[in-house]
Amino acid sequence: MVSKMYAKMVFLVAAVLLLASSGWAEPYRAMNMGARPLGMGGAFTAVADDQNAIDYNPAGLSRARNFGMGILNPLVEASEDSYDLYNDFDDIDENDTAEVTELLRKYVGENHHVKLAADLYAGFRMGNAGVMVAGVARGYADMAIRNPTYPELHLTSDIDYGGQVGIGYELAMIPGLSIGVGVKALSRKSIDEVYTAVDIADDDFEDTLEDDQKDGNDASFDLGMIWSGEIEGLTRVSLGLAGINIKEMDFGDARDQETQYNAGVAFTQSFFGCTLTEAFDYHDITDNLAEDDSTEKKLHMGAELKFPMLLAIRGGLSQGYYTAGATVDFKVLRFDVATYGEEMGAYAGQKEDRRYVAQVSMGWSW
Repeated sequence: MVSKMYAKMVFLVAAVLLLASSGWAEPYRAMNMGARPLGMGGAFTAVADDQNAIDYNPAGLSRARNFGMGILNPLVEASEDSYDLYNDFDDIDENDTAEVTELLRKYVGENHHVKLAADLYAGFRMGNAGVMVAGVARGYADMAIRNPTYPELHLTSDIDYGGQVGIGYELAMIPGLSIGVGVKALSRKSIDEVYTAVDIADDDFEDTLEDDQKDGNDASFDLGMIWSGEIEGLTRVSLGLAGINIKEMDFGDARDQETQYNAGVAFTQSFFGCTLTEAFDYHDITDNLAEDDSTEKKLHMGAELKFPMLLAIRGGLSQGYYTAGATVDFKVLRFDVATYGEEMGAYAGQKEDRRYVAQVSMGWSW
């Protein structure tokens, strides 16, 4: 029974996380994938006003008004059909090549995605500056199954762990303008391989995964700015620009993390104790993250309505697909959920991977 459960985790993601050669290999995914921003369509460059700012735009850390801390923040994210794949694998003999082949064939053409995260952070206000220190532990795996005749599992996984520090500063001489800088130092473990049913059914598949892992370490920095101003007392407009990993992170044998430049605009109104925010982002201005040049894949827009107590709801469009999310905030305990579509094709609207995110946070509000 133990070996069965362990094989299941190997086949999906957990084994990729557990087989890391270091003594501590908490999971890690990409630099900026928070539950709240995902619910808003990923449009957060000019909004950044909570702990997600350290990933999206460090200038937003200047919007901190008091002390904030996150001491327990587990996040789970999975594709729509990944749970079905997990259960189907539990029903077969994982050492039987024929059964593994049939299972892979059933899911040919689909992408399966799993992400786990468990960051810690502490932030505080100091004069005109907001400061945050964070421990990073995030990981993801994408699995694409191809070739119906002889099915193959294409596995891509990154696990990063390390630390971040960021500071956002409000410039007194230029009203409404904040600048920010963040520094991160990370260790990465990657797998980017193709496995056949014979490979997966082999008794030594766990050892194969371990052997295929590539390791590396690097550090980089982020820069950001946000300008905000009132428009005739009716709405507050914010303009944001952020450079993420301005020094491309070279993880040696592991997969590199490219530089990314994002721009955004946001509008905020307050009424009857509620706050409504509309935002629009254009990501990867310099085309560093993808081989294609689809403009539609870079467009992100969304809105958030915060009620006076407990509840916030969100919606938007990301890469042409709808997003939605909500937060229930009890101050010390917060629950976040979101769904979004990731484009797996060369252009927006070609092949959607619908994903769902859930996070429980324990700490104090930013």
